[in-house]
Amino acid sequence: MNIEAFINQAAGVFNNEGTPCDFGCSQRSVPTMIEYIKKHLSPYPYCVVADWKWIDMNASQEIRESLGNYGFKPSALLARRVITDERMRPFKSVRTTLLQGFHKNCIFLTRNTAYILSGPGTRVSVDSRVFTCIFG
Repeated sequence: MNIEAFINQAAGVFNNEGTPCDFGCSQRSVPTMIEYIKKHLSPYPYCVVADWKWIDMNASQEIRESLGNYGFKPSALLARRVITDERMRPFKSVRTTLLQGFHKNCIFLTRNTAYILSGPGTRVSVDSRVFTCIFG
């Protein structure tokens, strides 16, 4: 990958590029998702986000298997707006760690937090080197 392709992919993560996807829930469904987290995903704290982008890492089978051995999937989340954070962290936006699970078509579970995807979002795939520079 040349530097121009690298920069273009990285820029695509932070601008409006991406494919609309059907993940996410309506704002009125958020309380139901919070209850789901408290009942089924305890002790994970929740964080409700909007204006989000699901980023997939284009990774070799070897990397995918290695991540899988540790319980991770080659995806992360970038959200431009934090609506509510149970821990009351002072975030206005968030960049997550790797995905561990996905529930109810709107709960992005990482090692430390259950992110509720509120409203529409997009999805983009990037080279593993770009992904590592942004999320690693």
